[in-house]
Amino acid sequence: MATLDRAYVLAPFHKLLANCQSNVFMGLRLVEKMDTFPEPTPEELKFMNLSFGRHAPQFEEDKIAFKRWILLNGFGDIYKALRATLERFFVFKTIEQRLPTNHTLNLRESKTELHLKARGFHLPQLFSVVPSLCGEPLELRTCVESFNHARNCLEHEQGVVTAKRCNNPAKDKFLLQGRRFKMFFKDGEKKILAEFGKPGPENSALMLGAEDFKIEFALNQPIELSLRQFIDILNTCIFIRADIDLKLAKIP
Repeated sequence: MATLDRAYVLAPFHKLLANCQSNVFMGLRLVEKMDTFPEPTPEELKFMNLSFGRHAPQFEEDKIAFKRWILLNGFGDIYKALRATLERFFVFKTIEQRLPTNHTLNLRESKTELHLKARGFHLPQLFSVVPSLCGEPLELRTCVESFNHARNCLEHEQGVVTAKRCNNPAKDKFLLQGRRFKMFFKDGEKKILAEFGKPGPENSALMLGAEDFKIEFALNQPIELSLRQFIDILNTCIFIRADIDLKLAKIP
């Protein structure tokens, strides 16, 4: 499969991480440091004098709206990256399964045919395709579904949690779920959380692990995330990528 390798399948995740670090992180850093509006440029003043329906800027309201727009773009990038990766996974694994019994398989035609088929799947259908092709479900499917709920709230529901997006047993809260890296010192049987700028216990090894997390939003509460929380969301994407990579390596 010289023209269809694992790097091709996983490439959307690499682009996602690069885009979020240069765009979403920068936007959230700026928002969190802003206490007042920057002074308008002469060009802006000219435009505002010519525009219709101009209203006086409301700093807190506009800051919230801008942050919501940044988060929407971030979750949108995650959705597009995951969808593209799963579509490519479907193409890769399907061709991989066909090759042993069809040595004259035309890879170019097969890729085109399968890509068209994959684009017709809804996201839940793509989730069901993964187990059928590799025998295992996505390990972090629940996290991915919660990311998509957050994206839908931001895009279609003015950034507010609606009853449709509530995913706890009582159906009155939305739980944004993920998995993040955790650094800690191992001091005998104790695990001591590592903090930047603070030394750990003497002669203790610094370890890297992982922990699951949940961010809870009540019904009708706006989706609001800090830069640190969005970094945790991107941590989850790294674990999702690793899980898909392992599934790609499995022999059919």
